[in-house]
Amino acid sequence: MMTKRNRLVAMVQLPPPMHGAAKMNRHAIDALSEKFDTRVIEMRFANKLSDISRPTVAKVLRALWLAIRLVFALPGRDVLYICFAPTGGAYYRDCLYVLLARLFGVPAIIHLHGRGLCAMRQTAGSAWFQKRVFSGQTAILLGETLRSEIAGLDCRSVIIANCLDDDAFARSLGPDWYPASPVRILWLSNLFRAKGIETLIAACALLGKRGVSFNLTIAGAPGDITTVELDTLLASCGIRTFSNYVGPIAPNARTALYQNCDLFVLPTNYGNEAQPLVVIEAMAAGIPVITSDIATLPEFVIPGQTGWLCPPDDPDLLARAIIDVTRDPARTDMIRRNARTMCQNRFHRARFADQIQMTVMDVLQNTLPITGATHQNAGNPNPDDRK
Repeated sequence: MMTKRNRLVAMVQLPPPMHGAAKMNRHAIDALSEKFDTRVIEMRFANKLSDISRPTVAKVLRALWLAIRLVFALPGRDVLYICFAPTGGAYYRDCLYVLLARLFGVPAIIHLHGRGLCAMRQTAGSAWFQKRVFSGQTAILLGETLRSEIAGLDCRSVIIANCLDDDAFARSLGPDWYPASPVRILWLSNLFRAKGIETLIAACALLGKRGVSFNLTIAGAPGDITTVELDTLLASCGIRTFSNYVGPIAPNARTALYQNCDLFVLPTNYGNEAQPLVVIEAMAAGIPVITSDIATLPEFVIPGQTGWLCPPDDPDLLARAIIDVTRDPARTDMIRRNARTMCQNRFHRARFADQIQMTVMDVLQNTLPITGATHQNAGNPNPDDRK
């Protein structure tokens, strides 16, 4: 006899274009579909990364069309799961969807992949509106440092970190780490200024002035920096001959990039940054990582233990960190091995699936208190401790 499954409606962005939230949405839908009758309403508003934040009439019309689809999908559903935009016009769009669910008596699970809610409640009116949207709902946060995002909203909260594909741990670390000469530095992200590419290029220029030889590989799709602008920037900093732009990289081609670099650097200063997947991927691949001390990054990139942190927008300190990584290979090898082990324990896909499924069950059973308390299993580091 078949057991009736609870019915969910999920509103998410799926690739393409490929970015961290879209990739995690794919994992979430796969996990939810295993246990629940899941109807997906795909929120596709752009086919290119450069179009994601660009407002258009077509996007407004599509948002209204999705609202109509949601109205017809909500009756008979038990939960709305939504990948929620914390800022911009998309924030108000997603608020509308959550309020529609409330109108139909359907609880919402609001998955926050970025920061920005605090900036959207700076006036008394906007704070009242945001509290109305979130009150009594369940918010999924990526880390403890993001709790300020939902301060005072009277919503339930769960900490569920991002996860990696299973094949992220397929490759062994191999021999002890020792940098090539020149040292091979990798940048892997979409080309947005806020991700710190200009800071890295400036730091590499300083390396050259300090007699440190390097090769910089830049991989990623154009964003608010075009390939022509990137080439001009490299030339103006005098490092064009030591740099190579390889363009967008397919997921199955990332392994080769990691195998051919000594160091991964992402000095991000993105205002909505929460938990960049590419940093976790590099750590899992056994690559020493330097990144910024913002968002949840200090929760798992721990200086002297699993990586190196720098303040954003500081090329001089970033250059010093790169030199520090290469100066003591034995210490760097220990740190990258610690990082790999941490990723295996903390960012396993099976754990993510269990946690998101358990969160839905808790919402259905109304067992999560409205206190901001973390789900009791969300931080368990053992990937095999599954219910």
